[in-house]
Amino acid sequence: MQSVEVEIFGRKFRFRTDDPEQTQDIASTINEELNTLQELYENLDFTRLLLLLALRKQNEIISLRKQNQELEKNLERVNQMVEKIVGEI
Repeated sequence: MQSVEVEIFGRKFRFRTDDPEQTQDIASTINEELNTLQELYENLDFTRLLLLLALRKQNEIISLRKQNQELEKNLERVNQMVEKIVGEI
């Protein structure tokens, strides 16, 4: 693991990570999204902006999990159809 320092919303944080470049990319994305939220909600402080971002990200995760479950179901149906077709040949 390597140590990496990132700046998020003007504050520096140090992390240990296996992938410093990815950690920097994530910090950059967080900064972009925090800046967007700050433009929308000028009165929110850093902590509340982070909380809002965390809630939005969790919502995205839940949505992606649902999509993944649907894709897995569809893949299973396709696999069953392929097995049936191959079995008939």
